[in-house]
Amino acid sequence: MYLLLSGYRRHPAKVFLYSLFLGTSLELAIGWILETFWDLRYWDYSGYPLNFRGYICLASALGIGIAGVLWICLLSGLLENLWLGIAPKIRNNILAALILLFVLDCAAALIFPNTGRGITFPK
Repeated sequence: MYLLLSGYRRHPAKVFLYSLFLGTSLELAIGWILETFWDLRYWDYSGYPLNFRGYICLASALGIGIAGVLWICLLSGLLENLWLGIAPKIRNNILAALILLFVLDCAAALIFPNTGRGITFPK
């Protein structure tokens, strides 16, 4: 999302709407994929107003939008300056390590899914 907004003035209202739409779409897609392919349901918004099949709801969508504004409008400039202050070779090593950790985490989550009482919700 940062790339979508990097060439433009980061107006908070625009960032909020992009964050809300993209974040909520991602939450919906991940919830559907988890349930359809792995028979897992890690969250359930069924008790919340204006929910869609328990995957998404208005409260979580607003939270995602607000988090996007805080992250992009307030923190991204500071973090970008800190990141660019690190030598390129060290940045590349950090990125490689983070990508490896992410891939290992995804593999572990698929091999050993978190299931059980209090973790997954019954359908």
